[in-house]
Amino acid sequence: MRKIMQWMVAATLTSSLFVWTSCSNDDNAMIPQPGHETEFGALLKTLDWGTDTCFVYGHKTPDVDAVTSALSYARLMRLMGYNCKAKVSSGMNRETAYIARVFGFALPELKSSVVPQTRLILTDHTDYAQCVEGAREAVVLQKIDHHVEGDIADSGIPFVRREMVGSTNTIIYEMYKEQGITIDDETARIMLAGIISDTRNLSKTTTQAIDSTALQALTAQLAISPDSVARLNRGMEDAATDYTGMADAEIFLSDYKEYEIGGHLLGFGSLVCKQSQMEAFIDRMLAVMPEVMGQRGRQMLVAKIDNMVENTGDDRAERPYVENGTYFIYYGEGAKQVAEGVFGPSLREGVCYTSEELSRKQIVPRITEVLTGN
Repeated sequence: MRKIMQWMVAATLTSSLFVWTSCSNDDNAMIPQPGHETEFGALLKTLDWGTDTCFVYGHKTPDVDAVTSALSYARLMRLMGYNCKAKVSSGMNRETAYIARVFGFALPELKSSVVPQTRLILTDHTDYAQCVEGAREAVVLQKIDHHVEGDIADSGIPFVRREMVGSTNTIIYEMYKEQGITIDDETARIMLAGIISDTRNLSKTTTQAIDSTALQALTAQLAISPDSVARLNRGMEDAATDYTGMADAEIFLSDYKEYEIGGHLLGFGSLVCKQSQMEAFIDRMLAVMPEVMGQRGRQMLVAKIDNMVENTGDDRAERPYVENGTYFIYYGEGAKQVAEGVFGPSLREGVCYTSEELSRKQIVPRITEVLTGN
């Protein structure tokens, strides 16, 4: 099923660079009138909010969807009367910095750890290895996510909403609509950034119809044309794959998540490379993986590398490269067995390949099956 829900009582863009300025205010948004409380609104009143700020976090080494989902959901909670603020637990990537600059929204402050009993809401992740430090001793009130269930069990959280869609912001868009709360233009830009990034402008295989519905509604509200969305996507892709001036370890960790699967500590990078440069790039990443594994305290490291080839289609001016298959590199004890269990025989030591265009979200369940036998 596309949707997994659990309820428990306990401005037009210009043709080149588009820069927006922030002018939103929570007080300007429409909220439901008294006497029209939704079931979700009633459930929120039962949560143990405590007396301090509740922090909303996406995953560590946050990408655009992690950052923007924390921002858009914290705003929803504030509009519904709760003291919530978005934070990030580690530095943000170049794509996030790029779209925040273009769209003119402020990024969350860094708060790398929380003290016991801090109230948390988690977006875009469901594994403790990806959480802010201290999350195990915190009180997790809600989880809003679009991945398979991880070791932060749904059953232990008062409100969980997971949908198998392309972007966490799509889920949050649905929730604004369900609560009858107006999405102001700044929040619309924040959500749109997350949806464009995590679906690559609706081109990823994980994209669902509701992602398209949300993107179209947000672009209509902001009077952004499809051509301008394509240019935004191109700029975001360019920023995401700009490794200029970065050490190889930094490149490997630029889009990286950690997991604990069946007692195995796994680190998983997500990278992009042009086909013409792929062999040399793979050699560099394989060479730096022992260093990264030691730094991160993992038992095995893997990374998917999107194979980008020249686009010969009519849209090549907007998107000169398109994805064509996925390389998968691995290092560490048991990593070869995992990689070959998912992708078949290695091309050479440390390297597998599939003609499929796969996201990390699609690969992790396959790895889980190999490591746990389930």
